[in-house]
Parts: sequence; structure tokens; C-alpha cells
Amino acid sequence: MMKYLGTTIDSGIFENLSKSDYLQAFEELNVIGQNMRRDDVIFREGDEVNKICIIDRGSVRGEKAYPNGELHIIQIYDEGSVFGIETAVSRKRTAPIDYICNEDSTIVFISLKNINNSRFSKQIYEVLMQQMASDNIKKMHKIEILAEKGLRKRILMYLEILRTKAGSDTVSVKMSREQLAQYLCVNRSALSNELNKMKREKIIDFEKDQFRFL
Repeated sequence: MMKYLGTTIDSGIFENLSKSDYLQAFEELNVIGQNMRRDDVIFREGDEVNKICIIDRGSVRGEKAYPNGELHIIQIYDEGSVFGIETAVSRKRTAPIDYICNEDSTIVFISLKNINNSRFSKQIYEVLMQQMASDNIKKMHKIEILAEKGLRKRILMYLEILRTKAGSDTVSVKMSREQLAQYLCVNRSALSNELNKMKREKIIDFEKDQFRFL
């Protein structure tokens, strides 16, 4: 599937390889691309995961459903992101959450077996471990956000993290209001009310998923 060569390179997993080795490494990985629709399930909680995934197009949400009906969004993975690493390399290889397409998406799957059999496996794994560490830092950010008791403080901390990452006062949340409420673990109506208050107080401005610090 040569059309996914660029996506695989852009994901960074060949970062420790010489450019002259890119094509050989890609051929050894024998990647598979799959077009999926919004809300299609990639992995369900409890599924065996023996491959890593790269988002060629679209976005993916990791979410946790609870027996009482509550749904919490753990993380949103953007186009170009790699996900499923820590599950695929774990002992049990069991998905701890659901991975679901947040919009129409194309997912590139790379079998762990193919990585293990590649002569470039050591270099690829080094990068994957770095990416897994970065992913864990993002999860730590969420823990920090949820440690804030006030709704406004949670909103501001989340937006500040996005601002720092983007290097701009204008950021894209890439979540619906319902999803943002699930991510922040708050009531949707309370979230909407607080956002509107912050807009009236000229703390932030927003239009759909675009937010700007004033």
C-alpha cells in the first residue's frame, strides 16, 4: 500500500532510520489501510490489540464507558497520530478503553509481528517508546485538569495546555460540546453556561470548536 508511505514517514516511526532505508522498512511493515466511518469502532474495550495504528485521515477518540451509563473521553487523537502502542506492547494486549472514529477516517494498521520481523525493529521500537512517553504526558495533563475542582479552572487549564502546544492564542478543541463535557467530566449544560459567562466577561471568545484567549 504505497499510498500510505508518506503517512508512515510523517508519523515519525522512521525517525531513527536513514532516509535511504525508508522504502525498505515500509515494505517490511506491510501496512494495511482501512477507510472507516464516523463512530465506527476500531478496538472495543477488552479486544486483543496486536497492532499499532496511524491516523492517515480524520481523528479518533479513546473513551471509557461505565456501567452507570457515564461516558468519559480519555483522549482525542488527531490526524498523523499513532495510537495503541502501550496496549500492543503490554503483556495482556487487551484494550483498556474503546477506540472510536471521531469522524470519517482512514486508519493505517501495522502488525506488531511485522515490526518484530523487520531488520529495523530496534530503531522503530525506540521511536515508539518515545511516542508512548509523550502520550503518557498528555494523560498526566488530564489528571491535572481533573484535579481542579472548579469548572472554570478546568476549562482554562485545558485551553492553556492547547495554547502552549499551538503557540497561539487561538486553538482548536476538535470536540463537540458534549465530547468536551465528557472529557472534562462535567455536565454539558453547566459547561455551556460557563463558556457563555466567560465569553460575556471577555476572557475567551469562541465559534464552534475554535477558541481564542482575549
